[in-house]
Amino acid sequence: MSRIAPIVGSDQDQRDIDSDRHSNETASRSAVTIARIETPSFREWEAMWRACDYATFFHSPYWAELWQRFTGSRRRSAAKRITFSDGRTAIVPLVLEDKLWGLLNRYASSPEATYGGWISKDPLGPEHADRLLDWLLTQLPESLVWRMNPFDPHVLEAGLRRGLQCRADSTHVVELNADPEELLRRFRRSCRNDIKRALKQGRITVEPARSVEEWRAYYEVYQHTLGRWGHRSNEGYPWELFECMMSLGCPELTLWLGRFDGRIVGGALCLYAKRHVGGWHAATLGEYLRENVFKVENYLIMVDALRRGFVWYDMNPSAWLSGVSAFKENFHAKKLPAPLVYVDSPLKRVVRRVAAAAGLPYGALDLQPLSQLLTSL
Repeated sequence: MSRIAPIVGSDQDQRDIDSDRHSNETASRSAVTIARIETPSFREWEAMWRACDYATFFHSPYWAELWQRFTGSRRRSAAKRITFSDGRTAIVPLVLEDKLWGLLNRYASSPEATYGGWISKDPLGPEHADRLLDWLLTQLPESLVWRMNPFDPHVLEAGLRRGLQCRADSTHVVELNADPEELLRRFRRSCRNDIKRALKQGRITVEPARSVEEWRAYYEVYQHTLGRWGHRSNEGYPWELFECMMSLGCPELTLWLGRFDGRIVGGALCLYAKRHVGGWHAATLGEYLRENVFKVENYLIMVDALRRGFVWYDMNPSAWLSGVSAFKENFHAKKLPAPLVYVDSPLKRVVRRVAAAAGLPYGALDLQPLSQLLTSL
């Protein structure tokens, strides 16, 4: 049986074909529309979060609930369920933050400048990402701050198509794709040797906190750490936030404690989702840094996550501190883009201009094209 061979035309023919293909793809994307926008229940939101491959704990209803409890509703959930014309659905976590008696209210896609954006149990494509991005940028009644999720397969490409301007930032991630010994071999030699030596000595243990007293001990370590960083104790998170964390009753929120000869000398608060583990908060007594407690903590938390089937150990953004970034790179952590998107209301734009003219910090935003940020990583 003979085959019909493909027709090979001129370069102009190929350009016409490419143009038609681009037009068809654009038409396909524009054919998907948002059909309904509703408020999800807590349980519906939780179920979608647990099913989403690229979700982080920051996309969970527990994260929004934590900050609502802690702030006395000065931050309150405003999440939306979005149903598309093709029947697929997404949930967009949002928190409405009260600012200046309501004059400068804003939406945070996730509190504390953590990863935001949408989640879904359905396979979303570029067309869905374009619709969601447009809704976030143009349809909210207040200002918005949103850290893009580097684990979402479509959000950065959607931002490029949109020509987004963002504030540059990144995170450091260890991919859990090898056995514990191989993970350790990938670390920088000095870090690897420090961990091996400490494990051989057997004086460090790392276990989850199980009592209020253990959480309290970690908080005292945190207070000492603030002083070592040059901050006053009231410049950090108060004890009441950690009480709220305990009261959530959420097993995906785990405080790991580092003990040296049985004494609690450090810890790391880790937040778990379907495939992602994020280290959100950590502290270590200064005199035990030379004992490599924090390095051992990180390694053993990675090993635990690996054995439980997680894919990413995320060390989170470093607040633009080069020393913190360098420490994370000891663990063979790779940089992923985690830019910040800002949408300002007219009043917020005026306030920013006045603040910038007065030389106040954060008055002017240093925004760059997303395409430039991705190229520079």
